[in-house]
Amino acid sequence: MKAKVGIVGSGNIGWALKQLLKEDYDIKQGDITDGFDAGDIKQVKTFLLGLDAVISAGPFAVNKNIAQIAAEESIGYFDLTEDVETTEYIRNLESESILMPQCGLAPGAINICASGMMDEFDSVNEVLMRVGALPRFTTNEMSYYLSWSTNGLINEYCNEADAIYEGKAVKLMPLEGAEKLVIEGESFEAFNTSGGCATMCETYADKVENLTYKTIRYPGHLNHMKFLFNDLHLKKNKDILEKLFDKEVPRTKNDVIIFFVKVIGLIDGVLQEKTYLRKIYGNEKLSAIQLTTASGVCSVLKLFLDGRLNSKGFTKQESLPWKDFLNNKFGEVYI
Repeated sequence: MKAKVGIVGSGNIGWALKQLLKEDYDIKQGDITDGFDAGDIKQVKTFLLGLDAVISAGPFAVNKNIAQIAAEESIGYFDLTEDVETTEYIRNLESESILMPQCGLAPGAINICASGMMDEFDSVNEVLMRVGALPRFTTNEMSYYLSWSTNGLINEYCNEADAIYEGKAVKLMPLEGAEKLVIEGESFEAFNTSGGCATMCETYADKVENLTYKTIRYPGHLNHMKFLFNDLHLKKNKDILEKLFDKEVPRTKNDVIIFFVKVIGLIDGVLQEKTYLRKIYGNEKLSAIQLTTASGVCSVLKLFLDGRLNSKGFTKQESLPWKDFLNNKFGEVYI
């Protein structure tokens, strides 16, 4: 008998989740366009009835309701949020089943990968997590087209970024910390954005010297964003900025994900570095951002439904073994 999985939201990622999961599980999907309002706690309770697990691919504002009912009913809960406040709320819920926010690509797979690489070292000096969701081809001044949630993009450009500096958890300004990256001969820039570290700074403070997460973009993008967000103060007018982006910045499915983790530390008394780099492209059905984000949460879901994740309540991404994450048809996207 197939496990029953609920998917809240039928946008780009919600649709992708259904395509990946429908062969193996009994899927129930709900979206505001179908009359399901996840902001209504009674509707959420009805929707979750009889499910083994639920994935929220809706706006982060509805996740508290879904997580609350999932906890009460001992239903496995997963979401894609980068929102710190939502994660803190879920952390404080008690459940006989798993509650795992911050799944997907970043946060999500990037944290599991970094943690797995850190385990290969006796002590760790530095961890660099870098992810770019990029159009393969651009002609505009921003060197950028939209490939995922505009709201999520603006949120990560506006909120403080978590990091570890000299062993201590710190907050960094977004759109700062610019660095140059050269990957397989191609130049990129990377800078601080929020959300990607998830709970890693809490987990590894006093255990790691330095740990950072940054977003990868093509050169020149950062200066244009600083003009919009800081010089024009549009970070204080997010609604205006979101409408402007949605109206004027094209969307693309012809994208690429750059997934980059570097760890530097001691192994048998020798300072060494290890790097994990993948460029991931979409396929005939799913864009790269759809494929990586949906596969990230589907791999974790499968581990849970296969009985290989037995934790109760709030569960961190970095608690999962990277080899287990990769060892199924969803996680192998990252191989």
